[in-house]
Amino acid sequence: MRRDFLPLVNRPSRYLGGEVNSCRKDIHQAKLRFALVFPDAYEIGMSHVGMQILYGLLNVQEGIVCERVFSPWFDMEELIRCWGVPLFTLESHTPLREFDVIGFSLQYELCYTNVLNILELAHIPMLARERGEDMPLVIAGGPCTLNPEPLADFFDAFILGEGEEVILEVTDLIMRWRQSRTDKDTLLRELASIEGVYVPSFFRISYGTNGTISKVEPLLQGYQQVNKRTVVDLNEAFYPLAPIVPFMRVVHDRLSVEITRGCTRGCRFCQAGYIYRPVRERDPQVLLEIIDRSLKRTGYDEVSLLSLSAGDYSCIYPLLQSLMRRYEREKVAISLPSLRVGTLTKELIEEIKRVRKTGFTLAPEAATERLQRVINKVTDEGELLETVAQVFAAGWNLVKLYFMVGLPSEEEEDLRGIVDLSQKVFRQGCRIKRSAGVNVSISTFVPKPHTPFQWEPQLPIEEVEERQTYFKEWLRGRGIRLKWHDARMSFLEGVFSRGDRRLGEVLLRAHRRGCKFDGWTEHLKWREWEEAFADAGIDPAFYTYRRRELSEVLPWAHLCCGVKEDFLRDERERASRGVVTPDCRAGQCLQCGACKDEIKMVMAETIPSLPSTSEPFREVVRRRPWVKKIRSQFVKVGEARLLGHLEMIEVFVRAARRAGIPMKFSEGFHPLPKISFTNPLPLGTESLAEYMDLELARYMRAEEFKERLNRELPLGLRIVDAHEMTLKGKPLPNLFEVDRFLISLEKLDRIIPEGELKEKLQRALKRKDLTIIQQKKKKTKEVNALPYIEKLQLIHIDSYSPSVPTHVEVPSLKDLFNGEILIEIGIKIKGGVRPALILQHILDLTPQEAKLLKVVKTESLPPLP
Repeated sequence: MRRDFLPLVNRPSRYLGGEVNSCRKDIHQAKLRFALVFPDAYEIGMSHVGMQILYGLLNVQEGIVCERVFSPWFDMEELIRCWGVPLFTLESHTPLREFDVIGFSLQYELCYTNVLNILELAHIPMLARERGEDMPLVIAGGPCTLNPEPLADFFDAFILGEGEEVILEVTDLIMRWRQSRTDKDTLLRELASIEGVYVPSFFRISYGTNGTISKVEPLLQGYQQVNKRTVVDLNEAFYPLAPIVPFMRVVHDRLSVEITRGCTRGCRFCQAGYIYRPVRERDPQVLLEIIDRSLKRTGYDEVSLLSLSAGDYSCIYPLLQSLMRRYEREKVAISLPSLRVGTLTKELIEEIKRVRKTGFTLAPEAATERLQRVINKVTDEGELLETVAQVFAAGWNLVKLYFMVGLPSEEEEDLRGIVDLSQKVFRQGCRIKRSAGVNVSISTFVPKPHTPFQWEPQLPIEEVEERQTYFKEWLRGRGIRLKWHDARMSFLEGVFSRGDRRLGEVLLRAHRRGCKFDGWTEHLKWREWEEAFADAGIDPAFYTYRRRELSEVLPWAHLCCGVKEDFLRDERERASRGVVTPDCRAGQCLQCGACKDEIKMVMAETIPSLPSTSEPFREVVRRRPWVKKIRSQFVKVGEARLLGHLEMIEVFVRAARRAGIPMKFSEGFHPLPKISFTNPLPLGTESLAEYMDLELARYMRAEEFKERLNRELPLGLRIVDAHEMTLKGKPLPNLFEVDRFLISLEKLDRIIPEGELKEKLQRALKRKDLTIIQQKKKKTKEVNALPYIEKLQLIHIDSYSPSVPTHVEVPSLKDLFNGEILIEIGIKIKGGVRPALILQHILDLTPQEAKLLKVVKTESLPPLP
């Protein structure tokens, strides 16, 4: 049933499963079925490292099967609802409701309606009290669980802190409970005994007449406060050495490796800087091993070193130096996505640019020293401008700046400061490089729980929009590009980040009005949200616009992130005086409470240099290059037909990297493999005659090339023939004039008699024109397809005779088609006309029926010599 959906959606690779390194265990043999759910689009969820960690950790456990689910996009959801099919997992296509545990990853408050939508699509009751022992246990982890109160009615339990530290204790307990066959309340009580597990039903919340919380009452003896769990030593923690490699391009399409967890810079607006304390660094030797093994298993061409402040990692320069020496020849780039001004040195810039110029984002947050002292993030302007000069001098064309508006005590001078600093950065860049550009991103400050600003009011929507208008007026023109965040989205984020349980009713009402993907600007339904708040009798401004008293009981008062509230109060008071708090890594403990017992700061040992895992690389230039090119024929069948052309190219390039194929790269700032393919196939079309040319940096036998690559290609893609070539000759797309296809109507719900089919095909060829409407890049165009039809006839499968002898390894037609009667059509490539579109017009098919046609390209003419 799932396979019938996929040709009908725009991005079927979101739902294919079967990616490189995905895990397919026998779900019927599992002692525990665990569904890992990310309540956002696939390309967002598959960019999240935490998802990869938990997926890998659970699947290496004997008896546990972990599979993935993401929020289906709008077109897929429409089909699921229309066909009445419950939401299923990617790996085995098992309905979500048949799992024992459903674990959500809560990274962003504007995904909350997606949580409810997923439960509804899975035919699972949304309210926890309506789910009995025969239903999955619904739990969640992620930073939002440090205040999950708006979701308390929907979840059985939350995991506070770092999931890999506690998840196996949770799964072991659930497996024992399943064997004991006791009731669900017993399970929840036992879960509550695990440190870091919060069961919201064991707390009663009372409200005062002014709307604030008057009391948080524990209902279980000894269960007054829930403390987050923390990994003691990252070097000993599980980390996936073979992360899943998506078919489609995801948001962070690279190998992401966490070098540090936690930050003690103490930026007072930053929730991550408090809830992930203390700082723990991975040993550089451990990182080198992780990166080396992961690149061999993934084929990525970029490594991202993850940290809240990568430049603060103790061994950042020797680590980067070692990585560049090791991977420069393979054209693997290194990126540092999170850098503070002052940590981006000239030496780091020179190392990063050796392969490819990855992006640089500098985040002053505030532009005046006064406000920088308030938020405890002081950026020296001269140092910032010097850093920008070094970046542009090293060859970059673009620098990104990141600021916030609405920070506590913000004044008009601070807004002017953002404009002035942005323009200074641009002018500095232009002095070095005429083509210099600056992207300025303006986000809205949202007060977060467990930070010194958790008591502060949020700037009203109208004032945020006034500030945005100001920036649009002053930050425009050649070379400066302004980006901003929808003020309404920031408002909603603020409501739910500091909200309480009463907001659960609002979420239900918003969900029933169709709200979902609220973090996507184009899909935010603001009017429906306003109606949901009004119908629930809740004023959202209560949660955002007022300053909270220090004596107020906060919704998350019973949930501890490790940092003491007294410390947060002191930091708030220091902010009001503009007093800077030093980084405790300098040696002075600030007594924030994060370090206790065995949990403490762990720093990597600082060493001058690290050994490279291979000999230093020196490019050898030859007067007479002997570079060879391999031309190969491959098939694209089965679910591989649902890969777009660019996705398929990426699959081949990464497979070649994993296979150790010595690819030749282009020159310049962004080296790419010298690889080419025949013209793109229409999405959903299978082919027995696709061709690829790949230039090699050193000699390799064609047969070895074929064997190596076939070991790494996913199901449905297979090289059937390969041979060596000279570099001369026409490029592949220009070699052929006609593509021949066979088409079956076997997937249609209705049967068209053979006689009627034959008559319609013959009548079409006798017409003067055959006008079809083609859509390319959001534009429509009328085309007379008749001149581009080289052949059109009805044939029996046994009578088909190709112009070129079929290679022995090519699948037989009877393996591909169920029916006996096929339509053969030849189309001149120059016209770019799709065969399914031609038949849609000739046979009076609906657009959906045309997408369900089984189309197989059998050959390209003239044949290659």
